[in-house]
Amino acid sequence: MDEKKIINDMVEIEMRMLEVKNLFSGISTEMVKNSVGIMGFSVNMSQLKAMTVFSEDSPLSMGELCKMANVKMPSMTEVVDRFEKEGVLERIRDNEDRRVVKVKMTAKGKKMHQEVLKRRADELTKMFGVLITKDREKLVDSLKSVSEILTKVTENK
Repeated sequence: MDEKKIINDMVEIEMRMLEVKNLFSGISTEMVKNSVGIMGFSVNMSQLKAMTVFSEDSPLSMGELCKMANVKMPSMTEVVDRFEKEGVLERIRDNEDRRVVKVKMTAKGKKMHQEVLKRRADELTKMFGVLITKDREKLVDSLKSVSEILTKVTENK
């Protein structure tokens, strides 16, 4: 492959990545904005991501929450502090290892969790429901492919 083709490909990749980033950012911003009515208080993206990954039935460690929501520990600590203050979550000590603190949902949190999941499903349906089945399937397949390729790229850093 000639050098000019490689350079052109790299420029195209960069342009498409920026375009997709901006589109995803806009969708995320809209979802955060729409979540205010559900939660009863304003939330940021870390808080919204955390709320969607919580399990209603089993407590999760802070590390598990960080990994699942792809949020750094300091941000997750702020999320849990905020949700604990709002009565959505509570911290509990692990019975097997007292050094481990787990987080579980309160009854209020479980109700809110169901509302958040339903609202997000409704929002996503509203956004992507305009697509015909074939286009939705193509989008899912394309996102899987992009994720797999970018995972390879980031693993080789």
